[in-house]
Amino acid sequence: MGIATLNETRFDKLLGIDVGYSLSRPTTGIAWCVDGNLGCARTHSDWDRRQRHIPESTTFSIIAIDGPLMPPNAPDGLDRSCERLFIRGAFHARCKPGLSHHGQGLALRKATAAVAVQVRHLAAAPMIGKSVIPGAAIIEAFPNAFLGVLLEDERFAMSKAPKRKKFDWLYDHAIESRVFDRLVRAIGWNNETLLQKVTTERDHEKRAAWICLLTAATAVAGKSEAVGDEAGGWIWLPPAELWAEWARQALARNRAAISASTATAKSGTSQTIG
Repeated sequence: MGIATLNETRFDKLLGIDVGYSLSRPTTGIAWCVDGNLGCARTHSDWDRRQRHIPESTTFSIIAIDGPLMPPNAPDGLDRSCERLFIRGAFHARCKPGLSHHGQGLALRKATAAVAVQVRHLAAAPMIGKSVIPGAAIIEAFPNAFLGVLLEDERFAMSKAPKRKKFDWLYDHAIESRVFDRLVRAIGWNNETLLQKVTTERDHEKRAAWICLLTAATAVAGKSEAVGDEAGGWIWLPPAELWAEWARQALARNRAAISASTATAKSGTSQTIG
């Protein structure tokens, strides 16, 4: 019993936030684990209403936010390497992100930065590497990729996800294939209440918030695969050993392709200067 209690303590004081920036509709999802209590809520984008759904007087070990999270001094036009790795190859049709340096993606980036400012005072000092917010344990979640890399290749051949409902398609297939069971076992969070809440959730924003919470839990367990760099930040994903083979191969191919492209560009620049 003592060991189980110790394991549960690792996952206490976690917060997950799905960024919604509609000014009129409740499109923000918030999920938390505090003192062993799990909760999830849907609310609006303003801090007055968001904070009502966050447990009071809590310093969170890790806060995971669904949105492009970058160093405070990063320029708006920065083309992020973590996004480039997931928009090509097999990821493109399965769980690609939107590019966040222009258009709607840039608006989401700014909304994510605003959320980070809102909750920074609630975050503990980072006990993990690769934190882009100075002095705060706040990380980036990307629910589509978090779920997508865990689904086997044949899942994507079974049916095609509706364009605007990709996340819920991924979530439903994750439930069917017992992805969540494998994940919580892998990170050591043996919590039946958590599994019940996650696998029975039907609300889109709350579902995204639960994935953000699981992203934070994976990080606090020291099991995350963080993809990115210091300039543009990192996307925090499930343990590499749980990834489907297609996802591992796709990431390796994309890294090689981008590396080769970068080397070619540098060579061309050097020849031009010479």
